[in-house]
Amino acid sequence: MKKFLVCYFPLLALCMLHAGEAFSQSLHAIVFADTNDPSIGSGDKQDFVNMTMEMSTIASATGLHLEKYFYSGSNCSKSNLMGVLDRLQTSSGDVVMFYYSGHGTRSVQDESDYPQMCLGSHYDNEFVPLEYVLRRLEDMPARLKIVFGDCCNSVAPGVTSKEQASKGFTVLSKSPVNAYTNLFMNYKGTIIASGSQKGENSVTLNYNDGSPAGGAFTIFFLRSLQFVVSNGMDADWDIVLSNAREATKNAVKHTPVYSVDVETTVDRHEGHAPENAATPDDTDGLQAPIDLLTAIGNDKYDIDLRIEVMERTLPVVFASPDVKVESVGRNGTTVVSTERAKDFMLRLCTLRNLVNLVEVDFKRDSNGKYTYLKVHEIYKDYE
Repeated sequence: MKKFLVCYFPLLALCMLHAGEAFSQSLHAIVFADTNDPSIGSGDKQDFVNMTMEMSTIASATGLHLEKYFYSGSNCSKSNLMGVLDRLQTSSGDVVMFYYSGHGTRSVQDESDYPQMCLGSHYDNEFVPLEYVLRRLEDMPARLKIVFGDCCNSVAPGVTSKEQASKGFTVLSKSPVNAYTNLFMNYKGTIIASGSQKGENSVTLNYNDGSPAGGAFTIFFLRSLQFVVSNGMDADWDIVLSNAREATKNAVKHTPVYSVDVETTVDRHEGHAPENAATPDDTDGLQAPIDLLTAIGNDKYDIDLRIEVMERTLPVVFASPDVKVESVGRNGTTVVSTERAKDFMLRLCTLRNLVNLVEVDFKRDSNGKYTYLKVHEIYKDYE
């Protein structure tokens, strides 16, 4: 289980591609979160939001094509995890990033420093060792393989944070793009990390208002990563994880464990300006609704075309023109604006420098149309 404490972290951003370049390499983003658990589910839900948004940010900043394998609620299970690992197809230039948030445990016979993931189950035969995932990934032809687990097995009361969460939209500039590119494009090897060492409990933190912020190690990892990218630092993975470990240990008194086995690549990649890669062409009907909305906000197309796409897309994507759309800040919860679907889409038609829309939460009817949508907007400011 996870304990409940309180803290803050600056949540990051979302997804975009390099301007004028096409990359065949992919970021395989695998996230499992036990959001249904009655004791820790709310914290795990915030972890799910935080990490899926961060993985989208990484893909956006590096130009890697994002392949999403996101499992929460009842879909967080051993069978789905094994299915992903069995079906996963990677190439030599790819990055695979696995993340788990939920209950964890270990046997007295376990020699590994890393826990077993409960994956929403109370039965021992449904648990999967975190290190097993790394072993499976090591057999696959990907350049960089990262495995994170934020889990353990107890609950406790918390303390209060004195910090504020970021409440605005995300704006990517040259410094974070260069830092993301350095970490995710210029290293090869394997990384594994977990929120606590043998015999310790991991904790889940809350914001000042009592709402869940997520797992402590997840928070401090993201904070460490954000410090590096926001300052454009040429840092390595040991620095990112060492800072996250020390911050976690100092704040909540449990010690994350990690192993970094990477080396720099021969060919060094440089950062490029992120671009909105969404296209209004959906002749095959296969585009995700959020991608169609992102295309309407793509200023590479003139406003008349974007309005034409909006009129065609509105009845396909939304159950009615009056569906509520909330745009939220980087903390994933603070509402920046609330609009009717039609007004939201009209605003998209006039936007400049929009790189991506992140689907934070939604409800759909039986026809797959939105009856409610919560998004985060990502922009660029790239000189």
